[in-house]
Amino acid sequence: MGTAKKYAVPFLGAVLAVGLTACGGGDDSKSADGQKGAGGTASSAPKSAERSDAKSVIAAAAKKTAGVTAYKIDQTTKNSEGEKRSEQAWRKKPVPLAVVKSTEKKPGAKDRESYSIVTGGAVYTKTDKVPTTGKSWFKIETQAGKDPNRVEGLLPGRLGALGATSSTKWVGSEPVGGHPADHYSATVVLSELATYEGPAMNQADRDEYVLGAKDAGESEVVVDVWVGKDDLVLKSQEHGKGKHGDEVVTEEYSDYGIAPKEEAPPASAVLSWDEYMAALTKG
Repeated sequence: MGTAKKYAVPFLGAVLAVGLTACGGGDDSKSADGQKGAGGTASSAPKSAERSDAKSVIAAAAKKTAGVTAYKIDQTTKNSEGEKRSEQAWRKKPVPLAVVKSTEKKPGAKDRESYSIVTGGAVYTKTDKVPTTGKSWFKIETQAGKDPNRVEGLLPGRLGALGATSSTKWVGSEPVGGHPADHYSATVVLSELATYEGPAMNQADRDEYVLGAKDAGESEVVVDVWVGKDDLVLKSQEHGKGKHGDEVVTEEYSDYGIAPKEEAPPASAVLSWDEYMAALTKG
């Protein structure tokens, strides 16, 4: 039997959760305020009068995040099963696209890697050439042939949860990657968030966030975000205890407004999922 060798079958749950969105405007080489990167000048988004005013800063950060057209995410997940790192880059224009590179480390097991491009209603995953075909990608259609509805990692949900939680507070000023930032934190109780109705989080995003946490076996999570002085988020973290024990998921953000250059592979290099599995079986 043939094998995928270095590039294993993708972590499809993580890849599909990344998702894509077709909304948003502006030049895809710049962020909503025209600046590149997270360390530029102050943005034109609404700014809070005081950085210690947690709700005002979180609201401004959520608005700024919703307006950008691209950024990169370095995500790390640590729990009782091991560690997984995912590097993600996405864009909204001209065609929504996400690139996801993941490495999973488990005690006593060989590292598993995956490299996927999500666009056009499909997840394209890199594989070592299947001997009987010579092709190096396989494709899985997304639900109903449509792209998932989000690509911005976990950040929008975390900002929404902080905006919807009454206990959200300013922790202090802390630099992230050499950039000055303000740290905000709250314990989010899922049963309380499930009944939230307000401007910080719409019902669909609220329900998706609550369902994801409950699926992980969590009843509450501690959410932290570090917001730059221009209201662009530099880092976020979520810590909970669920079916995988203590779990910490951290994301760091960079290259705001800089779109990935990758594109979907040519059809001549792509197998369908059924073709891929049949080729592996034949060896």
